[in-house]
Amino acid sequence: MSKRLIRIASKNIASELTSLAGQELNAILQSGKTYSGKLISVSNEYLTMYDTRQHTHKLAIQDLFEVVYDYKDRN
Repeated sequence: MSKRLIRIASKNIASELTSLAGQELNAILQSGKTYSGKLISVSNEYLTMYDTRQHTHKLAIQDLFEVVYDYKDRN
């Protein structure tokens, strides 16, 4: 099973993550702080995710630098 990292810049987050609810991802803020967890929802203003402790994080899209996740090819 091959695997690769997908990086999405902040300006493309809302359009590219809408169908990936439940996806494990890393959200990197402009400050460098990183949140890891599963995507709950994404809108034009906010990305909402929960971490491994089931804490919900609502991050403003304007504060994000990029989102990174693993794309797993099933072949």
